[in-house]
Amino acid sequence: MKFESLDIFCNVIDNFGDIGVVYRIAKELRSVYPEKQMRLILNRLDELTLINNEAQNIDVQSINGITFIKNSYFVEKIQEFGVADIILETFGCDIPEKYVYRAYDKSKLWINVDYLSAEKWVEDFHLQQSMLPSKVLKKFFFMPGFTEKTGGVIVDSNFVSIKKSVEADRGLYLRKYLEGYPLRSGKIGTVFTYEKNFTPLLETLASLEECTTLLVMGEKSQGSFLQIFGEIGVEALGESFYRWRNIDFIFMPFLSQEEYEELVNTADFNFVRGEDSFIRALVSGKPFLWHAYLQEDMAHMDKVKAFTATFSKQLEEVSDKDVLDEFCRELESYNYRSENSLKKGLDNYDNFFKNFTVLEEICGKYCEFLVSKCNLINNLYNFIEKH
Repeated sequence: MKFESLDIFCNVIDNFGDIGVVYRIAKELRSVYPEKQMRLILNRLDELTLINNEAQNIDVQSINGITFIKNSYFVEKIQEFGVADIILETFGCDIPEKYVYRAYDKSKLWINVDYLSAEKWVEDFHLQQSMLPSKVLKKFFFMPGFTEKTGGVIVDSNFVSIKKSVEADRGLYLRKYLEGYPLRSGKIGTVFTYEKNFTPLLETLASLEECTTLLVMGEKSQGSFLQIFGEIGVEALGESFYRWRNIDFIFMPFLSQEEYEELVNTADFNFVRGEDSFIRALVSGKPFLWHAYLQEDMAHMDKVKAFTATFSKQLEEVSDKDVLDEFCRELESYNYRSENSLKKGLDNYDNFFKNFTVLEEICGKYCEFLVSKCNLINNLYNFIEKH
C-alpha cells in the first residue's frame, strides 16, 4: 500500500504501560518507514517526559522524526493538521470526531491495535474488518498475542540491539548502573511490580547459599519493600542502598525506556508488571515473574491462566516438564489477589530459584519462539504493505 502519513492515537490512563507500548511501536515504525510523516497524538505527556529525556510537556514537538501532539491542541488545530493516510487507534481510545469525519473521505486504512492477550478468542478477532460509512477507508482489528495466528508481541530492533550489546559486554552495563555500590557476588534481579508483600521472597532468598541483589524500581515496589524493612530491621547503607542478611537492595531512580531495557538484559532475572515490561522480560529470555494489571472480579486471572496455558503448550518438549508446570502454577499464585495491597499472598519462590538453570533454558526457548514467529512489528508491516 502506498501512503505518505501515519497517525497514532493513544489515551494514557494511569500508568506507563500504554505509553510504553505505543512509544515503542512509533519508534519501530519510524525505523521501518523513515520517509513517512508520523504523528503520535496523546491526551497527556507527563509520562512521555519521564520515559524520554528529550520530551517536554508542550503542545507539539518533534523527537527523532516523530511529531508528538497533545490531543486538545490537535483538535483545536484540526484543519491545519489534517488527517493521515493510515490511522493507528491503540487500546480502543477515542479518536476526535472532527478527525474521524475527515478521515472517512481522505484516509485509507484504520487499524485498531488492542491490548495484548493470550486468550483464545484473540485469534478469531485478529484482522477482522469493522464496517465504516466510507467508500475509501477500511478498518481492521489487530490483536497482539502469543501465537502465530495473532498479531504477536513487540520485538523491536532497538531492544534487540541493546540485548546484543549487553551480551557482548555485560560488565560495561554493571559499571554504568551499579558502580559505587559495595555489591557481593551472586544473582541480580529487577523488581517492578504493583503493591505486594515480598516477605515470602525474602525468606526464600535468605535461605540460599549465594547472595542476591534486587534492583527495585517504581514507587509501588519500593514502598512495598520499605514496609517490610521496618519490620525485619534492614540496614540502610546509603540513601538508596540497603542490606539484609545475604540480600542487597538498590532503589533505582526513574529510568528512561532505553535505560530500563539495558537493565532488564543485564539482570539475571526480572519481576515485571503490566504489558510493556512483561514483553521486555520475555524477549530478554531471562527467568521472570509477571504481575498482571489488577482487574475487577479478578478477571486478570483469566489472562494469567490463558498465558500459562499457551506458554506451557509452546514448551511441551522442554527437558523438565515438571519444572515448567510448577513455574506456571507459581505464576498463577503470584497473581492471585482481589486488590493490590501488602497482604501476604500465596507466593512461593522455592521452585523459581531451586530450578533456576532449567528456567533459563525454558525462557530462552520461549524467547526464540517469540522473536522468530510472533513479531508484531513484522506482522503490522506486512499487513500495511498488502493493503
